[in-house]
Amino acid sequence: MLQLSNEEIVKGIRTRNKDVFEAVFKQFAPSLYNIAVRYVKDEDEANDMVQDVFLHLWKGAENLDERAPVNHYLARAIVNTCLNRIKKEKRKEVYTKEQLLNVNPIENNHSLLEHKELEARYRSAVDKLPEQCRRVFEMSRLKGLSPAEIAEQLNISINTVYAHLTTALKRLRVDLINKS
Repeated sequence: MLQLSNEEIVKGIRTRNKDVFEAVFKQFAPSLYNIAVRYVKDEDEANDMVQDVFLHLWKGAENLDERAPVNHYLARAIVNTCLNRIKKEKRKEVYTKEQLLNVNPIENNHSLLEHKELEARYRSAVDKLPEQCRRVFEMSRLKGLSPAEIAEQLNISINTVYAHLTTALKRLRVDLINKS
């Protein structure tokens, strides 16, 4: 393995020397990975974090301080990355818990009751439709068939299918609005 001084590493990274960067990666990535695994307890996430640190090093090469040892910089960077990831996960957990606590069971029951009531009114309105009209409507809306497929299955013209759908929608609209 190529042994470089801190000044050579900084100079090589600043000039975007890929050989130097690769040597630094090979030298320091395993120890950074071990640090990350201890913090986040997930090998894949630890690998991603090491990659992120080296990407940040490459992108910010011109800001690298030649007086500070690169290994110290990388160690501090991986620890900060881990801590930020942990904080982000904790914030997500807190937010999720808050959202669950903010759900009012009374409002939920009321919404459920309203939904069931509306569904019953809808079902009643559909049941009042003429037989063929109801069949066409259910094939279209519940089974998801196209007007052409309905026409073929019921052996009626496509215009008749459209007429039944128009009639069904008008009657449902009137029936549901009148009961509101």
